[in-house]
Amino acid sequence: MAGAPRQIGPVTRIGAATVVLGVVCYVVGWRLGWIELMVATAGCLVALAVAVPFIIGRVALQLTRTVEPDRVMVGEPAGAVLSVVNPGRRRTRAIGIDEVIGGTVVPVAVPGLPPGGDHTTVYRLPTDRRAKVQVGPAEVARTDPLGLLRRQVSHAPATTLWVHPRWAVTAPLPSGFAKDLEGPTSDASPAGDVAFHALRPYRLGDDRRHIHWMSTARTGTLMVRHYVDNRRPTLGVLLDDAMAPYDEAMFEIAVEITTSLLVSSLLHQLPVTGRTTSEWLAGRLRPVGRDSLLEHLTEVERTDHAAGLVEVAAELTRVEASMSALAIVTGGRTATELLAPVAYLRKRVRVIVVVVDGAVAPDERVAALPGARVLHAADLESFRTAWKQMAS
Repeated sequence: MAGAPRQIGPVTRIGAATVVLGVVCYVVGWRLGWIELMVATAGCLVALAVAVPFIIGRVALQLTRTVEPDRVMVGEPAGAVLSVVNPGRRRTRAIGIDEVIGGTVVPVAVPGLPPGGDHTTVYRLPTDRRAKVQVGPAEVARTDPLGLLRRQVSHAPATTLWVHPRWAVTAPLPSGFAKDLEGPTSDASPAGDVAFHALRPYRLGDDRRHIHWMSTARTGTLMVRHYVDNRRPTLGVLLDDAMAPYDEAMFEIAVEITTSLLVSSLLHQLPVTGRTTSEWLAGRLRPVGRDSLLEHLTEVERTDHAAGLVEVAAELTRVEASMSALAIVTGGRTATELLAPVAYLRKRVRVIVVVVDGAVAPDERVAALPGARVLHAADLESFRTAWKQMAS
């Protein structure tokens, strides 16, 4: 990848040097009366004048770009296909196209095309770190043979490539709890035998013991009582995004763990509650789908303006009253820093503290916290193993 040459308007660095040379030769030649310098000035002017026709006019080409796939995890391959078609009746000359990928310019050479001809260029896109990558716009560059003048015209508008954080499916926690006798129920609750939710028409396979004969006689349709299991685990995830507890590599692991827990909840069709110490990710106040959640997590960054863990924990338990467990994902915080939020939460929800401490010396790690389960993770795989042992 290379950057485009710096230029002032249509004049490139070489063109600017030619202008300066012409002016200097003219001034010195006029003052000293040197004909040779005046000839050099004329040569510079002729070169610039000859360059002008090469950059005027329009390029009769059609450019299209596709990014496939447009959503990947870190490390997965992604590519772009840039197609150029000559729809005119004349052969086009060879041109250069500058593809802007994440702020970096990638030069693409396109040969001369006959009428109706086309040219396709395939190139890989960077996926080595999570990011929202803007691919494009493609800029057709017109320049003269000496490179004195250059004009760029944008074609093929920008396309977005989402490089999501890595994630892995985690096991759901055992059954949660209900805070009242019947507990909250809805049509989305899984069928079971805990709480009565509603009456509905009979479906093949329903337990005949649940038939409600009075409603059946009244409606003329076989009706059954619909029972649901209201003891589903409602897991909340709190990502500590303060600057202090992490270096960059540790924070990436923390984001991968947070992503794994939240996306797994969606895959298991369980309620999703998540936020960082700076902003909401998902929950009752921010209903999300999988793609929008992954987009938000792709753009999460460390900040110096994160709220305290106790303050955010209090907001989480107040807003998400049905939450039965909360996983706090953090970095190299001390036991003293973690005791306050755990002490507040342990009487309200089950508390799990996930500490990303692969770079922390073993004797400095948080060994245990009263009222909380502490999991240590050096990477995503070690977290997944520790979580599976806890949930089984």
